[in-house]
Order: sequence, then structure tokens, then C-alpha cells
Amino acid sequence: MKKIFYILSVFLVMSSCKDALDIVQDSEINDATVAFRTVDDMKLFLNGSVYPSVDPLNEIFFTSLFTDEVGYGLAGVSTSDILTHRWVLNSTSSDASGIWVSNYNIINKVNILLDRSKLINFNNLSTTDKATYTSILVHARALRAYAYITLESYFSTNMKDPNALGVMLSTEPANILETKLPRVKNSEVFALIESDLQYALTNFNTSSVATGNASVQHYLQKPAINAIAARYYNYRGDDVNAKLNATTAITTSGLSLSNPTVYPTIWNDTARGEVLWSLYRPNSAVGSWSNIANLWTTNSTDIDGSVTFDMGRKLYTLINNQIPGDDIRKDVFVDSSTELDPLYPTGPNPREDDVIVINKYPGKSGTLASATMRLRNDIKMFRLSEMYLILAEVAVHENDLITAAARVRAIRGTRSKGSLAATITYTSPQQAYADILLERRRELCFEGHRYLDLKRMGVAAGVGIDRDKYDDDNQNLPLTLPASDYRFTLPIPLDEINANPNVQQNPGYN
Repeated sequence: MKKIFYILSVFLVMSSCKDALDIVQDSEINDATVAFRTVDDMKLFLNGSVYPSVDPLNEIFFTSLFTDEVGYGLAGVSTSDILTHRWVLNSTSSDASGIWVSNYNIINKVNILLDRSKLINFNNLSTTDKATYTSILVHARALRAYAYITLESYFSTNMKDPNALGVMLSTEPANILETKLPRVKNSEVFALIESDLQYALTNFNTSSVATGNASVQHYLQKPAINAIAARYYNYRGDDVNAKLNATTAITTSGLSLSNPTVYPTIWNDTARGEVLWSLYRPNSAVGSWSNIANLWTTNSTDIDGSVTFDMGRKLYTLINNQIPGDDIRKDVFVDSSTELDPLYPTGPNPREDDVIVINKYPGKSGTLASATMRLRNDIKMFRLSEMYLILAEVAVHENDLITAAARVRAIRGTRSKGSLAATITYTSPQQAYADILLERRRELCFEGHRYLDLKRMGVAAGVGIDRDKYDDDNQNLPLTLPASDYRFTLPIPLDEINANPNVQQNPGYN
């Protein structure tokens, strides 16, 4: 059931069912005489190749499985998934290679677009086409920055150290036979990320790059680029820029935290709510048909859907017990067909009789619903709640515990169906970090955050992976893993090391 979409070399321009919809085939795109001749060619490549390559399901599934978000469901799971759930990571792990390859695929697609765009004489374009040309580059460079941020966050041992080893830096279309790049310092990768983000924010314009009738949140708007920047600066410990960009994303988006009436509609895709950027799924025009709910279930998001992984019992308790019955997230994230054993955990079969069905991605609703839409939902890339939690984290860095508490309380209050959120008082940074991690665990579950949150804040909070005894069918396994463990940095995939002698492995995996 492993969700890995690319299994070839990271520098190969990937071939898939959607390649026939690119403006030219990958074998042709390197021929300058047949490549981009018009701005429309650039737009087609952005929509048919670059945007569809952005798909974080590898990160989302790995995070849910490796941390404390899921336990085994009633259906069988693969041996590789069992090993990941039991914290077995090495250079042959498909989880690491999936994240590595898919993000370098984004980067290479963008590099092709940027390189071939030079074939078009910008000065000869009409005013309208000049704006569109620039807008295409804005989207492309912001997406490249996003991919490098993701790679750095998983594969660099310490994003807060500019001299720590980062990932490979590629700014040109890759040649599978010749490109053998070394890993470089974080500072070199950061320079490219910041250059891309600055270009995107400075040159953003309202010229549409969309095809068809796509909703505005399915393409990067300027507040979403600010959100990407906020996450990046937060990961690398730049509080000034993290705060600036998170605040700008909130104040310029025209959105607000979604109340209990609107919140469910975010997840069945009938309303935008607080979503800054989401990936439209399914997008049959370019072959993007990701079944996100299929990461944890087989046929449907209910008890009869052959559930492979259900919600971890401790996560469920955190969502359900803030104010019992009052938190909308319990209603939204857990299907009503869930079977809870009133004797848990003292019943005769505590794991089998307690199946908490994940329903955060329930499929399309209303006019969008059909048999082909089951298990398919838009992938929510950035939401306002993450920006509020970034601001809370920055406030702790600034020793402003009152503001940190206010940011967390804003989310809890908005998710409450009736009761006021309890007043929060932090008396130490460690307590504040722990509570921010708790709220991120509730709010951002199954969106691919928990692993990186623990890597970033877990040591300061005194928090690590914290599972229930019955999240696994082996009750003799450890239930905790400290955030200081070397496995909170992923291994460089063995295939990459074998193909590229310039790549150095991360500590703990040799």
C-alpha cells in the first residue's frame, strides 16, 4: 500500500500517464528547436507538468505511519508499512526515496520550464503576454522553493545551522548520465530558496496562469507564497521573517479561521474556508488523481471500507477530550461509524474492538460527488491555522508567552461548537512548546506535519512520539521515541548513493 509515485532516478524527467498531456514528450523537451515558442506553451507546461508533480502524499503517509497518528486497522497492511510503523528506517526505505524523488521531480520540471523560457524573447511580447510570462515564472519559482524546503526539512540534520549539510542543489535541467551533484551546505540551498521566494513575492501579478475554471485556491496566490515563506523561515529559526510572512499571509488573504459551521466544508471541498492553497484533486485534465483517503482505508471512509490504519487512540483522546463533544474536529476527523469499545482497554480484544475510522478526507460532496470521487479530496497545502501556530511558536522564541497562548486559544475557540475555550497560561517556554505541539497534533493531523514538528520542537518541549499500547499488534514494542533520535532525519536513498558517489549519507545510517 506504500504511496510512492516515482521510482526512477531523481534526475530523470519522470514519465507517467500524464506525460502525454505535456506540450512535448520528455525526450523532446531537451530539443530547443521544438520547445517553448510561445507563452501559451509555457502555460501548458506549468499546468500539464509542473503543478501536477506537486503531490505531498509521500510525506503525509510517512508522517502518519512513523509518528503517533495511526494504529493498525482491521484490514491487512504490508510488511514495509509495518517496518515504518515500528521505526525501522534505512537507506532502502521506500518512504525516504518517495519524498526524495518526488520533490526532485518538481525541481527538475521547474528547471526545464525556466531554462526553456529563455527561448522566448520577452521584449517582443505584448504587454499582456509579458505579465503572463512573469506570472508563470513566479509560480514556477515558488514551487521550486517549496520543494527545496521540503527536502531540507526531511534530509538536513539541522535546518537552523547554515553550515550543516543540506541536499543537492540543482538549477539546470538534469542529465541522468552526467549529473552527479554533491550535497551542499544549508546556506547554499537557503540562498536559492530565498531568491525564488523573493522573486515570487516581488513579481507576483494578477495575470492568470490557470486553465479552465479552477478555483483561486488551486493556484498560488501571494498570501500562499507568504505562507510558504513563513514555514521556511520558521523551520530555519528566522523569527523576524517567519512572523512577518505569517502575519502577512493572514492579513492579506481576506480569510479567517473557519468556525464549526464552515470547518466541515473545507474537508469535503464544498467551500474554501481558511485554505490558502490546495491541490485540486481529481484533475483529470492533467492526470492528477490522488486518492488521499486511500492512504488509510481501501474502499470508503467508514467501518465497512476495509480500514488499513485507524486513528491512534491517544490522538483521538486529545481531540475528543478538550471539551468532550464540543470540538468540531472530532466530528470532522472521525467517521460516525467508528466502533469504540466501552471497556477499552480492559476488554478481551482492545485493538480489534476499537476501530477509530479516519474521515478527514471524506470524498467530494454535493454536486462534486460521484463514484469516481470516493476517497478523493483536494490536498490542503497551507491553511490559516498553521500561520497562527507559527506565530505562537515565534512568540515563545521571543519570550512572549501571553501572545503565544492567545494564538493557540484563537484556534481552540474557533473550533469550539459552543463553549468558550479555556484561558491558557504558560509559565515556561517548555510548557508553551508542549502545548503548541499538542495543538498542532490536533489541528494538523494527517496533513504531514507531526514528524517535522517533533524534529523542530520536540526536544525543547520534552515531547516525542507518544503512542497507545494498542496502536500495534505487538504489545511488547516501545511506545515512545525521543525527538533527539537520529531517525528524525531521513536517510539519503541507497539508489541515489549508488548512482552518485558525491552524495554523503546522514548520521546513523552507515
